Amino acid sequence: MRILYVVTGAGFGGAPAHVLRLMEADVKDGHAVGIVTSPEPRIISEAERLGTCVFPNPYFVRRVQPHNDIRALWLVLQVIRRFNPDLVSAHSTKAGYAARLACAILRKRVVFTAHGWAFGGGRGRFQSRFIAALERLAAKATARIICVSDHDRDLALQHRIAPAEKLVVIHNGVDPKPFLHADPGNVRTEFTLGQSPVITMVGRLVSPKDPLTLLKACQFLKGGFVLLLVGDGELRSQMEHFVSNSGLERSTIFTGERKDVPEILAASDIFVLSSHKEGLPYTIIEAMIAGLPVVATRVGGIPELVEDNVTGFLVPPGDPNTLAKALQNLLDSSNVRHEMGRAGRAKALMEFNLDDMLRKTRQVYDQVLKSR
Repeated sequence: MRILYVVTGAGFGGAPAHVLRLMEADVKDGHAVGIVTSPEPRIISEAERLGTCVFPNPYFVRRVQPHNDIRALWLVLQVIRRFNPDLVSAHSTKAGYAARLACAILRKRVVFTAHGWAFGGGRGRFQSRFIAALERLAAKATARIICVSDHDRDLALQHRIAPAEKLVVIHNGVDPKPFLHADPGNVRTEFTLGQSPVITMVGRLVSPKDPLTLLKACQFLKGGFVLLLVGDGELRSQMEHFVSNSGLERSTIFTGERKDVPEILAASDIFVLSSHKEGLPYTIIEAMIAGLPVVATRVGGIPELVEDNVTGFLVPPGDPNTLAKALQNLLDSSNVRHEMGRAGRAKALMEFNLDDMLRKTRQVYDQVLKSR
């Protein structure tokens, strides 16, 4: 089978990581694989390491820019003609539009994976309706739509994006091995982590993740703690300014992007994610496998991961006071942390494993090609 992946990938987030997992499995199974993506260095290098055909698309930008969007579509059309895939697998909103329009023109079969719908929150009513209308139109050219959470499937049905038979839920999955046996020693030495509990956020420092709410919550915390902010993004300078003016300098560490996330989680005691918009975050699954209790916002598919008062705490988005109370509960009791961490690990290993995700995705691909 010849499979072409199309993903925006402006910044190394959940969708590009998801695509890399799929491509690695495809290559191992002997399929010919290509990828059209933004020229983000980490995505390009990882895809080349796998031995896939890489087609950088410099016109994949997050903001709506008609002249760039047309160029992006034209490049996708050219790549599809050149690579001649049996199936196109599209991920992320803008890449999804371009890939599906190109496939409609070239009469190619395409599967779209929604990593959280763009109309699903944080936008004005008119804008959300317009985006939903575009998704309904794009869905007509889509053989199957994969939703990474039940929440996203319900949202698609609510907005009449596609009929139920075209929608399938496949939860994200993680290979547990790197997170079960990680050694925290080097991380603890590098950042001089003492005996205080370590609170860790792994994610891009961008508006949808709302990391400023986390910093505001940390102002209310009592007792010693260390906050590790793992990732980078457009909000970093604003966050550093906030930290320097709020008395959090001694307790906050900006690590930047890291490749040793399993070791960082092994050195941590609590995982936190204060997003106001999410699909089904890989970082939470990884933290659960690492045995950490999770404090996260009740948005997107997060409640399908975090069981409130069992594997962690769910809080409203944009509410630093409630977030602080949940974090304080875990800071005050190592027994609660360990108990919730054990429960989270058991849930993640049972329900969110990589093999299941790969198997179910391949079944969708096969069904689409057989129905041709």
